[in-house]
Formats: sequence, structure tokens, C-alpha cells
Amino acid sequence: MTTSELGSDALRFDSVTLDFPGSPRPAIEDVSLRVGRRKFVAVIGPSGCGKSTILNLAAGLLFPTRGEVHFDGAPVTGVNSAAAYVTQQANLLPWLSVRANIGLALKFRGTSKGERDERIDHWIEVVGLRGFEDHYPRELSGGMQKRVSIARALIYDPSIVLMDEPFGPLDAITRLKLQQDLLNLWEEQNGTLVFVTHDLNEAIYLADEVVVMSKGPGTVRRVLPVPFSRPRDIGTLIESPEFAELYNDLWSLFKAELDLSDAA
Repeated sequence: MTTSELGSDALRFDSVTLDFPGSPRPAIEDVSLRVGRRKFVAVIGPSGCGKSTILNLAAGLLFPTRGEVHFDGAPVTGVNSAAAYVTQQANLLPWLSVRANIGLALKFRGTSKGERDERIDHWIEVVGLRGFEDHYPRELSGGMQKRVSIARALIYDPSIVLMDEPFGPLDAITRLKLQQDLLNLWEEQNGTLVFVTHDLNEAIYLADEVVVMSKGPGTVRRVLPVPFSRPRDIGTLIESPEFAELYNDLWSLFKAELDLSDAA
């Protein structure tokens, strides 16, 4: 497949299967998926279906047993330095301040101190942590820690951001605020974002498309477009009949992949 054929896609999986040694079944099997440039794509599916595996393959932390993963028109053969990864936990370094945690990636990339300080100041302002820049992670709430991790991921203008249930541990109000903040940041950055979640409301509110994974070994069951224009207001959106219709479609697909007898 040529680079020109991949030109409209930031990320592409071509018939990807991943086997782990000693496992009786693949983690994912025959996954084909296209993520367009500057698109926000949510991935949902039952626990253990390979959602995180998709992100790890995109990041170049794992490699397919069969098939290929392409990023920006080229096969992913090593760590994808153009990707930022935000996990469920903030994973901040406890001995570093907010400021130092945010600027860590720039330091590793050899960015000059002057430019580093300027960009750190900008992102501290953007994520609403002015006045907390010299605090340490233990002095921050869960939501504030998550803001630090998002700023750390976005500060070097990554081509693609991979997020693995980043708001899962947070309370409902903090989640809503961070969802809106993330949308604002994504629209400002104009990049590509792949977002794993179990929350159907969150997937619809944030994404341009929702990928529904089957239960393990995971494969892509459906990709549903989200028809709502931007900017979006969650209060207005959630009351619309179109939202309810899409939610019901997603729930029907999701429910079919759950073993409800095991969940009972």
C-alpha cells in the first residue's frame, strides 16, 4: 500500500492480529481500522476486548503478529515519537513539581530552557493551574493531577493523542468539566485523538466516530459516525432525540457483546 493511498488517514490498522505467548487466544484478531487526520475517534467495547492493545500498537509499544499498523503513511516499527499517551492514572513523577512534570517531555527532547519555560507557562494557564505550578502531585486533587497529565501530553504538539479511559477514576462533575476542557484543547490543537472509554455518553459527546469492539478476541464490529456539529453543549445534546437514538444503537451493539450472565 502506498503512502498516497494512506494520505487521508493518520492511523490505519490492516488486518492486525496480536498473539501473546502462552495465551489461548489472540488479544485482537483481524482488526482493520482507519482513523482520519484531525478526527476524534472513541473506542468502546467489553473489558478484555483489546481496546488498550489498540492504543499500545498505535504507540509502537506492541507489534502485530500478523498485519500492519501504519501511522502517517508509514509502518509503525518502533516507539511512535509523534504520539502522546494519557493513561487512566495520571502517572506523575511524585518528586517533581507541576511545572517540572509538564515540561518533562520538552526537556527530554532538548528544547531550550527559554522556550521550555514559555510553553510550560502557556499550558499551566490553558489547563487552569496558575498558582499551583510549584505544588507536588500529592498536594493536588485527582482532577488537577489529570490536568497536569493532559498538559504534559499536549505540550510538544503531538500528531496524535492516545487516551486510555483518562477520566475513569474521577467524579461525575470533574469528568464533565474535563471533557469540555479536552474538547476545547483538541479543537485548538487540531490534531488526531483516539479515546478509549466505557461511557457511551462520553463517547457520543466527544467523538466524530465511535468504534465498537467485539468481545475477545477483539475485532472491530461497527464504526458509527457521530452526526452532531461542533462546538457541542452536553446539556443540549443529551436532551435531543438524535442523541437518544445513537445511544440506543451503541447500547444494542455493546450489550450484544456482554456476557450478562457472567456480570450478574
